[in-house]
Amino acid sequence: MKTKMLFEVNAILTNITRAVGADRSTVFLVNYNDLTLNSFVSQGIRNNLISMPLDSGIAGLCASQGKPQIVNAVSENTYFNAYFDEITGYHTRKVLCVPIWNEAQQVVGVIQSLNKLKGDFNAHDLTILQSFADAVTLVIKNAELYASAEAIKNDMATLLRVSSSINSELDLSSLIRMIITKASEITRSDRSSFFLLDQEEDVLWTKFGEGLGTHIIKTRKGLAYRVAKSKQPHIENDPYNNPLFDQSVDREMGYTTRSIISIPVFNATRKVIGVIQSMNKHDGAFTTQDLFILNGFASQISIAIQNSTLFEEIRTIKNYLDTLYVNLDNGIFTIDKEGRVKTVNKRCCEILGVQTDELLGQHYRDLASRHYDFLNYSGRTLNSGEKCEKLNIETFDTHNHKLVLNYSALPMKNHEGENIGVINVIHDITLEERMKENLNRYLPQHVISEIINKEDLSLFNGEFTRCSIMFNDLRNFTNLTEKLDAIDVVNFLNNYFDVMVDYIFEHNGVLDKFIGDAIMATFGIPYNSEQDAANAIRAGLKMINNLHRVNAQGQRINSLNMGIGIASGEVIAGNIGSTKRFEYTVIGDAVNLASRLEGLTKYYGVNMLICEDTYQAVADEFLWREIDRIKAKGKEKPVTIYTIASYSDQHQPNEDQQALYSFYAQGLALYRQQDFSAAERAFRKALLFDKTDQPSQLFLERCRQLQQSPPGEDWNGDWQFYQKY
Repeated sequence: MKTKMLFEVNAILTNITRAVGADRSTVFLVNYNDLTLNSFVSQGIRNNLISMPLDSGIAGLCASQGKPQIVNAVSENTYFNAYFDEITGYHTRKVLCVPIWNEAQQVVGVIQSLNKLKGDFNAHDLTILQSFADAVTLVIKNAELYASAEAIKNDMATLLRVSSSINSELDLSSLIRMIITKASEITRSDRSSFFLLDQEEDVLWTKFGEGLGTHIIKTRKGLAYRVAKSKQPHIENDPYNNPLFDQSVDREMGYTTRSIISIPVFNATRKVIGVIQSMNKHDGAFTTQDLFILNGFASQISIAIQNSTLFEEIRTIKNYLDTLYVNLDNGIFTIDKEGRVKTVNKRCCEILGVQTDELLGQHYRDLASRHYDFLNYSGRTLNSGEKCEKLNIETFDTHNHKLVLNYSALPMKNHEGENIGVINVIHDITLEERMKENLNRYLPQHVISEIINKEDLSLFNGEFTRCSIMFNDLRNFTNLTEKLDAIDVVNFLNNYFDVMVDYIFEHNGVLDKFIGDAIMATFGIPYNSEQDAANAIRAGLKMINNLHRVNAQGQRINSLNMGIGIASGEVIAGNIGSTKRFEYTVIGDAVNLASRLEGLTKYYGVNMLICEDTYQAVADEFLWREIDRIKAKGKEKPVTIYTIASYSDQHQPNEDQQALYSFYAQGLALYRQQDFSAAERAFRKALLFDKTDQPSQLFLERCRQLQQSPPGEDWNGDWQFYQKY
């Protein structure tokens, strides 16, 4: 009987379409239980249900307002819903629809005609359609049709109940099991399966299926795969005569499929994410009514899966953030809009020296008044909504341990921009500051800053580089130690080193090591510059000119002197030592030469000697006096050595000193020309201006010896040293 009613309505639709000259027509019935408009008979659409909210689309407008609608340009009509064109592939241009009324003057449906073949829909067409509406009303009054409507209503009630169940389940695995069970329930079938579509591998697979146990099906064939690819539902009541049906699954599972219904499941962007499939209807064959209710179920499945997936993503993100929050190196706590601590991580408690329960629920003002006054900035951010940062805050934890902290207060806002709290971030830099303090004993501030801020520190592994090396040694220190006890010697050295190291750092040098009472320093390590040689010399001048500060420290300390050797050149810089202990230092010829020059200051009676490479770098910045050209012990290459002619940047040599340096330079030139007699006279004249000038005395003695024992033809004036000084 139900089939007969459908046939009658379809016949009426055929007459309607012909009478108004349309392309196709549809009869919609109103479901007041869920306020939807559902297609009852639809021309041009096979095995597909059109279901829309009562207030959606032009047909929905007709039903909800009870007014006919003529729309000849749907693209310009705001009520037109293009969704069904997208899923059916049909292009709607023109719409004519009238409401269907029952005897109680209640809208029970809508007749809709689409796309007039010639011209536009008009008032005459409307009159024709309204006359057919009366005929449809009579059909609806038929008891069998009414019974069918009741069945639809019951099915919709079942669908509503089932949908409510699946939408309350957020665990994806449990949700899929529930989908399978409920699909069998609403279609009154023997078993169901839910296939997921793997987009990357283009394969359907089912993790759960009734009757499958733990068996997993993966396939690129069969009716389910066809539905996934075509995006169209399918009813098959004779599957074994359909070549697309995959019989291998039945054989493998020992099952016989008599009827099967398959519906694609879409995501929000209309991409197929799976297929819901029910098999073997209990009371006969699957019908369009089953298609209708299963299609509605598929829509609910899509929403439920998206909700479940979103829930899983949110839960994963939350777990990740919780783990991150707990294990961050920074201390973090949040306060709500009332100013009370809402959350706190473990690191925050460790930094502040408290337990979690000592912070949770506390007002920031109470915490600020007790220990941490910097937390008052949290209140400023809460009131202003602006970020606040404070660096290098010195405070104490609850155990009175000193802390150095960087602090940030970040506003938390809701979607309306309202302040709802503050995120407080505490970065403990106590250890870093302590390390800086320790590094300050060895490195100048600019080097510490570069090391801390530079990402690439591979240079500390070893590299060839250029720098200037200084060796500084005390004179007469052995005599001093004989007159002082051990404590006084240590105190003296500590005071001496404090003064000298300050001058090294002041001129961007790096303390390399202490060697007894000697100091080794580098200029240009680890980062060199054009001023390295000049910095080394200026530091040396400061040491020489201010040695009196150390000499004046105790009455029992006799006057001390010092020797400084400075050499420049290529060295290897890096961490050098054994596997158990190493140090960052430099090695190379320049290091050895600087050490030799420091020793030779005593031989030549000067405070400072520099090599030729150093001289070339600073020749125009200071007044120099060439002393000699030598071959140091163990060296084959001769080196010209110089001493500073004036130990003050502000004072020029006096007239006597200028005369001394002039006669000395003449004597040195004559000496190298092997005119030893004339050279002797020049050195004697130099000594008239300073009889204590040790370089002049040395060359005077050399001239005498060479006159008595003239050198060979290969003599070139270089002085060879066979021992260290």
